[in-house]
Amino acid sequence: MRGREDDVSYSTKHTALSVRPAVIHDAEAILEIIQPYVDEDIVLPIPVYRLYERIRDFVVAEREGMIVGCGSLMIMWHDLAEIRSLAVRKGCQGGGVGRHIVDMLIDEAITLGISKVFALTYETTFFGRSGFDVVEKETLPHKVWKDCTHCARFTHCDEIPMARVLIPDEQRDPDHLLPPMPPPDPNLIMPQSKI
Repeated sequence: MRGREDDVSYSTKHTALSVRPAVIHDAEAILEIIQPYVDEDIVLPIPVYRLYERIRDFVVAEREGMIVGCGSLMIMWHDLAEIRSLAVRKGCQGGGVGRHIVDMLIDEAITLGISKVFALTYETTFFGRSGFDVVEKETLPHKVWKDCTHCARFTHCDEIPMARVLIPDEQRDPDHLLPPMPPPDPNLIMPQSKI
């Protein structure tokens, strides 16, 4: 993420909201916001050490000095990034916090030249309003190879993959196109059931 000069302020139906890159001192608030969703088995836990390693990937939404939401952008490949750990503090939902976080993460992806952003979610209506469409997991081999195969939910994942194209292929600079990742091993995409 960029420096603090990239703070973005919004007026919502409640009070002014500022979305900014996270700093190290935000880690405790991020964990506090995410934990109820971890407890409900909606969001995967983030070990504290991993949060510190990835703090530059996070943005936070702040209202009246309180962190009320967070989200991160994880670069998966030269043309692909994932919105992760998107959460709004319980009691603060419905005021546009999540939407403003997603908007800032998408702006960051565009600045980096990322052509597609995705999320694994249960909130399809929310992401749909931000221009995301449901896609097949098989279209995200980078995610499957990097993370999903290590997840306890791998064989029974019920999260819905959604993606948003930011830069269509025909608008991308051909000099900056890298070869695609090799086709995935089908056994890594969908484990074979043993009957």
